[in-house]
Amino acid sequence: MPDLIQIDGSYGEGGGQIIRTAVSLAAMTGRTKPGLQPQHLAAVRAAGVLCDAQIAGDSIGSQFLFFQPQQPVAAREYSFDIGTAGAAPLVIQTVLVPLALAGGSSRVTVDGGTHSPHAPPVEYLEAVYLPVLKRAGLDATMSYNAAGFYPRGGGQIEIEIHGSSQNLAPTLASLDLSERGKMESLQAFVVTSNLPPHVAERGVETIEKAMKAVGRKIAIERRDKPSIGPGAAVVLAAQCEAGFGGFTGIGELRKPMEKVAEAPCRDFMRWWKSGAACDKHLADQLVLPLAFARGQSHWTTPIVSEHLRTVLWVAQQFLPVEVGLEERSDGWGEVWLRGVG
Repeated sequence: MPDLIQIDGSYGEGGGQIIRTAVSLAAMTGRTKPGLQPQHLAAVRAAGVLCDAQIAGDSIGSQFLFFQPQQPVAAREYSFDIGTAGAAPLVIQTVLVPLALAGGSSRVTVDGGTHSPHAPPVEYLEAVYLPVLKRAGLDATMSYNAAGFYPRGGGQIEIEIHGSSQNLAPTLASLDLSERGKMESLQAFVVTSNLPPHVAERGVETIEKAMKAVGRKIAIERRDKPSIGPGAAVVLAAQCEAGFGGFTGIGELRKPMEKVAEAPCRDFMRWWKSGAACDKHLADQLVLPLAFARGQSHWTTPIVSEHLRTVLWVAQQFLPVEVGLEERSDGWGEVWLRGVG
């Protein structure tokens, strides 16, 4: 048996970020991975399918997880069903980079939650995460016909990863997202399912009022998606010359739509005033793909989160990456990462 990499699931903030990053890296590097966190078993099992991994301890409440890839990741068609309102975008993020670097084209369908608390919604992947990765050379397109809101789920996301006709693995380029430059686009998505039209209208009015107050023009797209249950979400996405930010509000029972829409507007302004090029969530989501890029990447974040510290640590357990992290007293930070590409 090859040497195991021991990953302490309690490192940093712990949590699903360790599991998702470690199994993605294990699938790509052919190495093994212990860990925990049962609510992220869908991502573990999805990564396992990619490389025909031997998995033990993948059960609810398990305190130990063994993950050993048996073959290289294969580019082909995959389908995963979370079975709950668990976040389908997190499964997409887990399998995306391994499949992109496998060479060839893949199509992945994931059933589950599309707009879940404490996870990126599908619009964040569509308008922030994928455009960033496209600048690094990863070409993928995503769509969804049905939305899935907590607690019922039932949404479905489909992503196509476009490989070369020769089935050659792409080489990811490093990124410089240290100074964001001018704003190129600012858009908002107002997503509703099984709710009266006035709910979406109130969301639109709230966004327009907030952006007018700060002198920002914004393009607003309403999305009325079929779903097995009611739900609402608002996502703001900003693209700059060398910067990206995404900000989300998720509807809850008895939470006015005005409150749902105000939160991402407020978070956008905090990010914009910070001067950072990436939002705090993107800052940690860049680590996995850029660990495989050629050359040194550099990006800034308004907050050095525990998520970011954790994923940098996990990447260093698998790969000989060079990492630099500087943090100011106000939490603002800079990240340098020299990948292995």
